[in-house]
Amino acid sequence: MKVPWNISAAGFFRSLLSQGEGLASSKPGGPITLYGTCYAILGLHFLGEDEPVMDNVRRFVTSAQDSESGLLIGPELVGFEAAPGVMHDRGHLLMHLTCSVLPFCQQFSIQLKHPIFEAHKFCDQSYLEQWMKSRNWRHAWFEGNNILFVGQLLVYLRDTEMHPGAGAALDSWFQWLDRTMDPATGLWGTNGFCSPMEAVYGGYHQLLVYYHQNHLLPHIRGLVDTVLKLQHYDGGFNPNGNAGACEDVDSVDILIHCYKRLDYRRAEIRHALRRCLRHILATQNPDGGFPYSRDWPQTHMGIPGTDAAPNVSCSFPTWFRIHTLALIAEVLPGEPALHGVPFRFSNALGMGWHQSPDGWSVVSPAATLEERVLEGLHQLRIAKHCGRNHLRTIKRAGLRVLSKTGLSVGSSRKPVSGTPSHN
Repeated sequence: MKVPWNISAAGFFRSLLSQGEGLASSKPGGPITLYGTCYAILGLHFLGEDEPVMDNVRRFVTSAQDSESGLLIGPELVGFEAAPGVMHDRGHLLMHLTCSVLPFCQQFSIQLKHPIFEAHKFCDQSYLEQWMKSRNWRHAWFEGNNILFVGQLLVYLRDTEMHPGAGAALDSWFQWLDRTMDPATGLWGTNGFCSPMEAVYGGYHQLLVYYHQNHLLPHIRGLVDTVLKLQHYDGGFNPNGNAGACEDVDSVDILIHCYKRLDYRRAEIRHALRRCLRHILATQNPDGGFPYSRDWPQTHMGIPGTDAAPNVSCSFPTWFRIHTLALIAEVLPGEPALHGVPFRFSNALGMGWHQSPDGWSVVSPAATLEERVLEGLHQLRIAKHCGRNHLRTIKRAGLRVLSKTGLSVGSSRKPVSGTPSHN
């Protein structure tokens, strides 16, 4: 009997943790990393597993904090300098690691020894304004991370450190983003700087702060339209196919939040989520973990100890894949692969956090006529991309789905309005 995917995934995380007495590597057989430890324990939390956070883990985390800057520096970054000219330089990596570890500390009540001194400069309004103006939307994906770091840290400074200037600085953060948002897409950079794909992968990050702070989302329809157009026929959210863990979660997270806030293209969103669910589960390895994507070498921003051969399971993509499946379950809890899995999210703002808006209740709607039509059309689109050996089989599958709706290919009847031509 096949082991359920979630039990297998939990086993993968425990195999990483068993190598270091509660501390984990970022890949099987790799060195202990702060990233790997946090991802493994949080990943088990996402799956509803109550893994104890041992005292040596708590000491490992708190001892990684630099007393001068307040940033977290795991063993993987001690003494590491990125190659000259790369975007993911040491400053970016330290901010990324710190903003990954903070929600872990908040989730498991780990008290850091020092304030995040490096973040205090963002409470200076003039400094923050100049920093925001220097963002380059031609690299919207990269900048989305940077902007999330600042928004997340300002919330932390306001709520945890009680810094007196953090609240006003966060207001300015929102005001600048509101002014620079493209009203056609609800994103940043699509007004002549970058592709919609780049904008979605970047915008996911700062939008987390919008949701967390209940800040107005004025262009939800544009967000939904833009994300749905990115989906490949294989189910992933990269129009070139073989979407990685980041690309899928960036897109799914936006769709889930929009779905809960506005009744717009909901049947199409559910259909897209079912396709993405199949795509994600198809990438799981027999050891229970996930690679970032299929058939490509992988590394986490070039950090030592995170590089791995193609298709090897690693802690970061496994953590993010589980989070994506938990998000999908918010809209499709009745899907067989998701039903009964006791999913949870991080309680604190950051990647891995999710919370429903007030008034939302989880429902599990049966597939509507529109969704069945969409599935039939999708199967026919797959047939266009397959070799001749599979063409007839898949086309017949699509026709069978369509036949259940009472339609035939080429029918002039139009029971579904707005059937999309994309994807």
